[in-house]
Formats: sequence, C-alpha cells, structure tokens
Amino acid sequence: MLEVGRLAVHYGKAQIALHDVTLTVPDGAAVAVLGANGAGKSTLMRALSGALGHHRGTVDEGTITYDGRSLRGLDAAGIVAAGVVQVPEGRRIFTTLTVEENLRAGAVLVRDRVARTRRRDEVYELFPVLAERREQRAGLLSGGEQQMLAIGRALMSGPSLLLLDEPSLGLAPRIVGRIGEIVREINRQGTAVLLVEQNAAMALSVADTAYVFEVGRVRLSGPSAELRKSDEIRRLYLGGDAGPEQHGPTKPGERAPARWSA
Repeated sequence: MLEVGRLAVHYGKAQIALHDVTLTVPDGAAVAVLGANGAGKSTLMRALSGALGHHRGTVDEGTITYDGRSLRGLDAAGIVAAGVVQVPEGRRIFTTLTVEENLRAGAVLVRDRVARTRRRDEVYELFPVLAERREQRAGLLSGGEQQMLAIGRALMSGPSLLLLDEPSLGLAPRIVGRIGEIVREINRQGTAVLLVEQNAAMALSVADTAYVFEVGRVRLSGPSAELRKSDEIRRLYLGGDAGPEQHGPTKPGERAPARWSA
C-alpha cells in the first residue's frame, strides 16, 4: 500500500506546488489523479518517484510510505528497487535505441537473467506490435507504439506499483481507449496503478477510486463510479457527456484484451 500523508512541496524559493495532500493506493488497486494543467499532478509523481530534486523541487513536510517503508530521502534507483516505477509524461524512450534495447534498459537493476527474459516475453505478449518491431529504432514507432514501449520498459523491472503520468497525452482517441484497456489489464494481473490523467473519461473508467486536484490540493475524492455521476466532474472534465465507451473500458468487471497493437 502507498500512503501519502499531508504532503507539501515547493519549487525554488517560493512556488508552492502541493499543500496538505493525502491519498492512498491500496495493494493491487487502480487509483486516478485528475486535474487541469498546473494542479500539481506531475509534482506528486516526481515526489513519489524520487525525481523531484531534478526539477528544483523540495518536500517541505509530510510522509510517503510504501509497504510500510518511507520513500522520502530515497533516490530514484532506491524507489525502483522498492517496487515503485514511473512512466514519465511525454513517452521519454531512448529514440536511437531499438525496442529490444529499450526494454533491456528497463531491466538494468534486474540481475537474474531468467527473470529478465521472462519479463521481456510478458511485455511482448502484452504488446505484440513491439515483438514484431523489436529490432526497429524506437524513434520510428508511432506515438501509440512509443507509449506502449514506455509502459513495457517500466514493467521490465517488475514493479508492484506503476506510476503513469499522462499516458494518453497527444494520442488519438482510438489509441487512448487502447491505452486505457492496457492499464486495466496490467492492474488485473496484479500490479497496483496510480494514474495521473487529464482525460477524465478514460481515467475514471480504469480506476477504482480517484482524487481531483486543484491548485496543489485535493478538492474531491471518492469511488470513480460516484465521481462520474458528479455534476461538477461532468461539467469540468467530461464536457457534460461521460461517454466512457469512446475512451476505454466501461462495464464493471469487464476484462480488457491482453494483446494490443497500434
């Protein structure tokens, strides 16, 4: 379980990015964080993944614990070793490396060769298009394929909690729906997910619960099904039409296909 308690973060000398943020990701759950640009969603991800210092950010107060262990003060490698892995916003893959080489890079902390091979095969089973293009340079993949590779690379370390930062950003609606189904399948297979998204329809169709951020604070939280019915959420994030069938899986208990290609 991930527990964030009264977290406060600032950038530089004065800019407050998060204030009194508390949230929980139960073991094996899928949780979404919604909000407009500047709400603090990516700052939360940086704080959780150990990348905050690279952006001149500082945790002022609060707690971040995972599986009973504090993540505050750990570097990014230590947090990955603890089982928490982030897929950054913007599909930051190694464009000059092949698909296979990108996946190999994702398993750099995995010393067991058998485990590396098994995880690679699992990624290729989840994303057959990557298996077909394993020798192709990653920069030549489509946007959707690059996002699949970014997720696949993160899965290579065998995380128990996957942090996804805006995985639908810049993708066509058809591909957004597929990414949503992939996230649901990853969660169904036992990996907990914390999903940061502006695409509320997709995020709420995937997550069990959700938190809505506004100017660095948690404004609303609750079960996704209830938030979908909220007039305020529909007005601010769903355009008055939830339309989940256009953005991802919708039916309670529905299982996503395990195989996807772009």
